[in-house]
Amino acid sequence: MWITKEASVHKQVQVVRKLYISLALMLAAAGASDALAAADFQAGLDAFKRGDYATALQAWTPYAERGDGNAEYNMGLLYANGQGVPKDMAKAVEWYRKAAAQGVGAAQYNLGVIYAKGDGVPVDRGESAKWFRQAAAHGIGRAMDNLARVDTEGPEATHNHAEAEKWYRDAANNGFASAAFDLGLMYDLGHGVQQSFDEALKWYRKAADEGYAPAYTNIGILYYNAQGVKRDLVQSFIWLSRAQKMGDPRAAELLPIPQGRLKPGELKKAQAELASWQPPAAQPAPAIDPSRLFTPPPATSADRTIQPDH
Repeated sequence: MWITKEASVHKQVQVVRKLYISLALMLAAAGASDALAAADFQAGLDAFKRGDYATALQAWTPYAERGDGNAEYNMGLLYANGQGVPKDMAKAVEWYRKAAAQGVGAAQYNLGVIYAKGDGVPVDRGESAKWFRQAAAHGIGRAMDNLARVDTEGPEATHNHAEAEKWYRDAANNGFASAAFDLGLMYDLGHGVQQSFDEALKWYRKAADEGYAPAYTNIGILYYNAQGVKRDLVQSFIWLSRAQKMGDPRAAELLPIPQGRLKPGELKKAQAELASWQPPAAQPAPAIDPSRLFTPPPATSADRTIQPDH
């Protein structure tokens, strides 16, 4: 028997997730104009960190009104979250646009998120992509990852796989394990690119090195199916066991397949290797990212089926 990979494997559903804005105000603090009173600006940061948003608003308003891009971004953040002021997405967008016009990548990214969600504005895929592209030019990996999804997901997707491949590659090289996995999946299934199991394995391994559990499962499948590697039931069992330990629910269903074909000595060898293995810590997102729209969805056991030998 062999394990097939369906086109729906680990499909990123086009669902708008909760907009999460992290405490990334260090970015704004670092760029505050020397011509302004840095101590006052820092007082706003300190107030924000202790939850005194009204004081932060009071400290940053003069800077924002004088055109400091980082202060404008911070004002957008406060209005978007309703911190120190009633939540007002129209005002958040207004401040983000001012900051984005001055090249603040975090503001550009958040505008992409807002238009993708339709949070206080009409959903506008084109406007979202425009802002994500500008943010990507600043090296924001999540913007690159989201651009790939604009090209491949949902009823309005462009299905520009060449563009998606580029953005997934850029995001993967900027440390986003989910993008490395999705790029591996493109090559694994031949979606918009020439199928290459060698290339798929390369990107799956990168994702696995960064602690992305579904990549372990897919590597185990490649070893079982002899795709890009020589068939190795021991390695298949090892990678699927690691995937199970990392929390991919597919692994529990698939693990008995190679295990049932191992000889006692092979199983003992695999278990010995597993005993000394420690999972890598999941890599944190780069600090420059102030928010996240998409999150890796849970993989399901339905993503893999087993078919008889031919």
